[in-house]
Amino acid sequence: MVKWIRLYKSQYLGFFALGLLLFAVQELPYGIMPLFHLSANPIMEMTEASPFLNILEKVLGTLSIAALILVVEKKARWFSLSSKKELIFFILAMVMLGINFGGWAFYFNGYQSKALMIVCLVAAVPLYYVFLGLWRKNYVLAITGVLFFIVHVSHVSMNLLM
Repeated sequence: MVKWIRLYKSQYLGFFALGLLLFAVQELPYGIMPLFHLSANPIMEMTEASPFLNILEKVLGTLSIAALILVVEKKARWFSLSSKKELIFFILAMVMLGINFGGWAFYFNGYQSKALMIVCLVAAVPLYYVFLGLWRKNYVLAITGVLFFIVHVSHVSMNLLM
């Protein structure tokens, strides 16, 4: 973990290599999706309900990923579960990742209900980022993740209801 420039208080612009790995792990289902030859793929074939929300969703998602990788807390270690808060937030992040992966398992096997997609494939991802941000005391990520959650769930819900 590297710290370059102080952003504010104890938050620094830097590089968190584990953040890059945590992002890559969350993206794995998209990498293996072509192996499943899905007859229907509603997540990837949605009709666009709102161009504005589409852009806002992409901006907030990108900012969340950037904050995960490029914002570090002054006293943060590479990996820490030394406090009860850190342990709880890390576990919650891993639960969100597990919910997401479980949802993808159902999705790849043809169970593609709107509720499953919204809860497991859509809502779990920004919540994963929120909890990672809270675990790392990366409040830029936590706040961006909450905004990403609101816009992502709203936008995809609108798209699925069209």
